[in-house]
Amino acid sequence: MVYRRFGLWSLALGVLIGPTSSALLAAPINLTGFVEKDFAESKGSPATGRIHVEQVTSSPTTIGQSNWITQNGWTSGWNVKDIRFSYSGGTDALAVGFNTWANKSGQYAPFGQANGDPSGTPTPYDPAKLGANTPTSDKSFALLIARENPTDRSIPGQVVAIAGVPADKSLNGLGINGYTVANVDLNRASGGLAYMFGTPLNNNKHLGNLAFDPNPSQPQLEFTIANFKELVGGDMSTKGFWVSAYAGSGLDGVAGETYMDWRYIGPLGEQVPEPATVLAWTLVIGGMTWRARSRRKNAA
Repeated sequence: MVYRRFGLWSLALGVLIGPTSSALLAAPINLTGFVEKDFAESKGSPATGRIHVEQVTSSPTTIGQSNWITQNGWTSGWNVKDIRFSYSGGTDALAVGFNTWANKSGQYAPFGQANGDPSGTPTPYDPAKLGANTPTSDKSFALLIARENPTDRSIPGQVVAIAGVPADKSLNGLGINGYTVANVDLNRASGGLAYMFGTPLNNNKHLGNLAFDPNPSQPQLEFTIANFKELVGGDMSTKGFWVSAYAGSGLDGVAGETYMDWRYIGPLGEQVPEPATVLAWTLVIGGMTWRARSRRKNAA
């Protein structure tokens, strides 16, 4: 017979140990091109870790778009509603989703589709591919990453990386559409985040991947950054980080661009108990079980 109180103690130990295995073995998010589905706001899910949602724009027309786009019932593929983050302890990868606005029919224009056409049909001045290397393409998205500031947590610390597709296509990386995780070139900061890409960071050690070229069946932007703990500078269960972001083109002429100033993203990893703590609880419960058995034996 198992006494109820020991069942509860065992459950408590399971709860205590549980986050350790989920943090170390957490599976990465399955990226399908639909950010709200893939990065559902289920805080603390054992499968994917914590989801952080950072609101960027307040409406489908916040960044501005030509009247004919609105009259068609469309929403520009540059208008980022929010950016979502999830960390996988099992792979040490940060997954990021740029969640754009759906139009009135619930359809999404492919990310970067300035004219908002959900069919993905570009206009002559708006190359279809995000990384298209043409004289008329400066399409870019960028996520600038900084560590926590050890002396003042209210402001960003050391800037450590920039992930995305550069506006300057000569700096395109190895990923789809030229996706790269690069050193930050502060000498080009006057051009904005789109032009702050430098050489690949740590010989592409942090590259991760752009999940796919956004298209009508996979319309939203999703990507990963590899070996993320090294960038943050510590355990993801205790360390947060800062990001700022950009998405847009200065040449398409029919829609504005999305900007997000610095935002703090709190720790995304699960809290992992110290091994000594787990051992101590195991010994306590083991001792209680032994005493209970001894009492029953003596009583018999």
